[in-house]
Amino acid sequence: MKKRNLILFVDDEKICHTLVELIIPNFTDYKLVSAYSGNEAIELAKRYAGSIALVLSDIMLPDINGYEVYSKLKEDERFANVPFIFQSGLVSQEEELKKHVKTNVKLLYKPYKQSELLASINEALNELT
Repeated sequence: MKKRNLILFVDDEKICHTLVELIIPNFTDYKLVSAYSGNEAIELAKRYAGSIALVLSDIMLPDINGYEVYSKLKEDERFANVPFIFQSGLVSQEEELKKHVKTNVKLLYKPYKQSELLASINEALNELT
């Protein structure tokens, strides 16, 4: 079986992509696949299904929100064990998160430090092994 070596990053803000594109490929063994909307994320996820190790998604997106991306991907058995990390610029997302997500997911508040992002990714991926 081929190693899952991609992180799908979903955010509509260019500055967030710039930041994550500097961190993930340089400080992890993972490559990055980037989407700027929820529907684009779902298309990319399906295209790279066997390679996606983790999804890092903003909650507020221009078309469908991060919870809808999560729900649609979790309906597909290929993503059943793929961890999700949500990120949000809005504080107090925990209650909303509990309404939409039943499994253990991480929540990062923007702006976050490089060390926080890397720690969250490592934690999420280590829970699988």
